[in-house]
Amino acid sequence: MDERFREIFINKAELVSSFPAWMLSPETLERIRAAAKPAIIEIAGRDSVAAALRAAAVNGYDLFLPTIAYAGTEFGDWRTAFEKVTFLAERLGASGAGADVLPPVALGAPALWRVLCGRYLLASYRRFGFYTPCVGCHLYLHAIRVPLAKRTGCNVVVGGERESHDGLAKLNQIPRALDAYVEFLGRFGVVLALPLRHVASGAEVQELVGRDWRDVEEHVECVLSRNYLEPAGGLSYDEKAIGRFLEEFAIPLLERAVDAYLAGRAVDYERLADDSWPKS
Repeated sequence: MDERFREIFINKAELVSSFPAWMLSPETLERIRAAAKPAIIEIAGRDSVAAALRAAAVNGYDLFLPTIAYAGTEFGDWRTAFEKVTFLAERLGASGAGADVLPPVALGAPALWRVLCGRYLLASYRRFGFYTPCVGCHLYLHAIRVPLAKRTGCNVVVGGERESHDGLAKLNQIPRALDAYVEFLGRFGVVLALPLRHVASGAEVQELVGRDWRDVEEHVECVLSRNYLEPAGGLSYDEKAIGRFLEEFAIPLLERAVDAYLAGRAVDYERLADDSWPKS
């Protein structure tokens, strides 16, 4: 991993609408804009690699721009994300899919994540009767890729979310949440493609990847992981409460933030959050 990336993951500076030339060069932008069917891919765990492989095979994308996003809550070895980018390039090359994989772009805005997922935690619980940062976090991870998509003209983002993981649900990937993510990006003319959305079998994902890949051990983790599970491991949630959190707070906040990014305006995150929090 390039030491410049290591510095980014240590400091977690804001990188959303402006990127250093060594990461996103004019030559790279030209390659993306010259491609017939480019797509941004979200690099995280095993599912994100499988999603990119399926998207290349089914949808015929000829160029992928890998993106590695951070929220500020991660721990672990970031080199695993770069290894996935290398693996993906090798797999696509060996398969003859004809899709180029560009060097990755890192992006994130921890100050935005804080006001979305942390600042109103207690108030959210009181207002909606239920709260987890995970739904807002996944919406954030998709939303911060919108300015990059608009800048590059690469208006498809491929993600690896699945509604079911061998019969188990993840709260940030229930149908109501996935629909919100897709709809949010659509407001900005960006397609969020989820080629694995209805793939429940982990074995099928493993087959797509083509290697023995223990997903939990091969990506960075979040300090808040599994916060929505009961002590015994069960999952219970109020879908209406999640919908209200998205519609009344998270979506309006992130829409204002993305509008500001696209307009080139500086964002006062505290004021943005206060303006977005429901007043009634």
